[in-house]
Amino acid sequence: AAPVVVRTLPKIDLRLRVAAVLCHHLSVCELYTDAVNLGRIDNYRNSHALRNAYYPRQVVFDEFHFGKFINGYLTGEYFFDIHPPLGKLLLAFSGWLGGYDGKSMAWAAIGDSIPPDVNLFSLRAVPALQGSLLVPLVYLTARELGISPAGALLPACGVLFDLCFLIESRLVLTDATLFCAVVLQLYASASSDKFEPLTLSWTLRTALAGLAIGIAVSTKWTGASTVAVAGLHSLVALWRTLTFERSYPSPWRRVLSSLLCQAVVRAMLLLAVPLTMYISSFYVHFALLPRTGSGASFMKPNFRATLAGDKVNATVLEKLVTLGKIQSTELPTFWSKFIELNQEMLRANSQIRNQHIWGSNWWEWPLMQRSVLYWKPPHAQPPYATDALPYARIYCIGSPLVWWMAAVAPSLIVAMLLSSFFAFASLPSWPPSRNDTTDQKSSSSEGPARVCGALGGCSHLELGRVQLLLGYLINWLPFIMVERVAFLYHFLPSLLFALMLLGVGFDAAIPSKAALLRSSDRQVSSKAHDAAAGVSEPMYRLALDEGNVRWIAAAGIVAAMSLFFAFFAPLVYGPPMTHADFKARMWLKTWE
Repeated sequence: AAPVVVRTLPKIDLRLRVAAVLCHHLSVCELYTDAVNLGRIDNYRNSHALRNAYYPRQVVFDEFHFGKFINGYLTGEYFFDIHPPLGKLLLAFSGWLGGYDGKSMAWAAIGDSIPPDVNLFSLRAVPALQGSLLVPLVYLTARELGISPAGALLPACGVLFDLCFLIESRLVLTDATLFCAVVLQLYASASSDKFEPLTLSWTLRTALAGLAIGIAVSTKWTGASTVAVAGLHSLVALWRTLTFERSYPSPWRRVLSSLLCQAVVRAMLLLAVPLTMYISSFYVHFALLPRTGSGASFMKPNFRATLAGDKVNATVLEKLVTLGKIQSTELPTFWSKFIELNQEMLRANSQIRNQHIWGSNWWEWPLMQRSVLYWKPPHAQPPYATDALPYARIYCIGSPLVWWMAAVAPSLIVAMLLSSFFAFASLPSWPPSRNDTTDQKSSSSEGPARVCGALGGCSHLELGRVQLLLGYLINWLPFIMVERVAFLYHFLPSLLFALMLLGVGFDAAIPSKAALLRSSDRQVSSKAHDAAAGVSEPMYRLALDEGNVRWIAAAGIVAAMSLFFAFFAPLVYGPPMTHADFKARMWLKTWE
């Protein structure tokens, strides 16, 4: 029997976490700051995701499904799932590397014990490593989007200290693969904007975005949101190219040729590459499942005849032709099997009507009004529970501070964009009248920039805000039309965009000293200056006097995130608790 291990609550060293956001004081440049920040947060994420990876040594929530899929790949027995195969292939590969043979564990029910000879760490390692990668990837993406080092720590630490992202990366699930792909696509697209189109650096980054789209779509169909986000980014980039070309006396033939070349390359890298990856994942899928299994009943007779050991064989096919139930005995090609399986996946998806006690509605997600109970021990026995500590639970639940701050961010960005629009409407007309006493030379250089900045059409940061906001909506609002049961974790891709918007809002609320000094040098009226700066006079003076005010504010927010994490962590790690401790963490009745 496995030794009884007393599980303790995760230890949180707040001094180290606060040091991660105060490391700016030790840096000599932003590059060094980014390197230190990345090192700190990645180290902490590794400790979170890999802590007690063997606990609980029981089947938790959808491990009940994915464990069976891993068994299928390793034994060759055909199974059916409504999701594309890439994420499951990665889980099976990790289990195979750890010596799992697909026969030692049936994964029959949630709460079933996992035998000691099963290398549970190898099965849960891929999601854990992906969860560890997600945090620094979020930080780098925020930096590529123009968010300051202090501001970028907020989305990164939001992911680091959120319980939902943590639990999805601690179990045998594929969601962490999807999250990494969503952020990687955003990072690659934002990074490509820094290079001239069709150069090698631009092409490599655009190809990386295509690779990320392929990973996302080949893991879950909800990953198709990356196609929409990349398409939106491409349209904006093409429009900016057109605007740039028209600013010079170039012939229209040259402008159209440049746009056409860029559009073709983007289509190849952002559509053809993902499609190739998607098809290739099914090729591997079929190759690893040559024998009949539980999923054979979903397929047509001709398909089943290709599976070894299935009751449908050549003789049966001839009878079915005679009865007029099928048209021929011809075995399907790869393309026929690929199309049939995808049609069946779509049909099965559309026919899921069963409700779930822990299901939730799309409008409940931003404020985290519901949770999902993932696991509780079948019996009150050590190490899962004792008479003194009877409550052991694992929930899919977020950190209230992280989620509620992120819920405010999209509305804040909308308000900022509307403020920019109305600020533009109140600016003096352009060009200035002859009676204007403002210095004409200064105005001639500032006017177009002010107009473009107010409209949000020329500023990289303003465009980033709009694209992040639309990415948030693209990942969330389609669930309005989804009739099948959905859960809180379906909102997590949208939450990634909301956290990015939180970083943008943070930078806007607390401008940098350099930005405010540049604003103060402009020879504009007091009213126009206030509109351009977008900050109140007290905050303006504070930022001028205290250049590190962003880091102080970020340190306070991250410290608060870590405290919330420490308090709610037992709901994810699942240690035994008293009834009073459990109730203290159930802030909303709907969480229970």
